[in-house]
This record gives sequence, C-alpha cells and structure tokens, in this order.
Amino acid sequence: MMLSNKHIVAIDDTHSILTFLRISLEALGATFNGAATASGGMALCETEHPDLVILDLGLPDHGGLDILPRLKRLKKDNDLPIIVLTVRKEQESRDLAEKLGADAYITKPFIMDDLIAVINEKLGVKPNRSRNSG
Repeated sequence: MMLSNKHIVAIDDTHSILTFLRISLEALGATFNGAATASGGMALCETEHPDLVILDLGLPDHGGLDILPRLKRLKKDNDLPIIVLTVRKEQESRDLAEKLGADAYITKPFIMDDLIAVINEKLGVKPNRSRNSG
C-alpha cells in the first residue's frame, strides 16, 4: 500500500476529523495516532517518532503555532514534515505557519485526495496509479 511503513500523527481537537484521518490513512497502510490537545500531541510525537504530523492550529490547551517549532525540532535537521490543517484562511496565519516551519497549509473543509497528495509529496511516496489503468 502507498503509505505502508509510514507513521502519521494528527493533532486535532475535532474527534470526527481524527476518525476520518485514521480510517483514510490506515486504509492506505499508514500507522496512525491522534491527539486532541497540543500537549498530548507533543508527548505522542516525542515517543512515537512519526514520519509526518498533521497539525490543527485551534487546539484547546495551546495554539498549533505555539508547538509547531517544537515539533520541527523533534527530528534531526528540523526535517519532520508538518502539514497544517485548519479553518484559518487568513494570509497572516498562513505566512506565520510557513515562517515557523510548516511544510504545507491546507484549510478546512478539505478534500482527502488533496491531503493525500500533499502527504505523498512530503514523504516522497510515489502514488500508485495502476488502479484505474487498463
């Protein structure tokens, strides 16, 4: 499967988003963990060492922008890919997230295929296109 051997952590306080991400990403072979708070997400990332993080900005305990630089530092050379997934559409939020190290910025509501394409790009995964060929 496309994302087998990839570990993805999502930090989002919306239970339905975490469930949707879990079902979608596990169907592609990824290992998935989710957290509903910034502190829970940080702890999860410190112990699980994910390949990629999906980060909401509006979290109940700390803002996603507050922990974004700390998440980047968890991996050598700050190369942990972080995709911001948020309802915030303002250019100011997008610019600040990029400045703090976000690798991509996607606004909600989102299309799962678009998120998967960004995940594949950031992880260097080649999508399996043979599904509909023939």
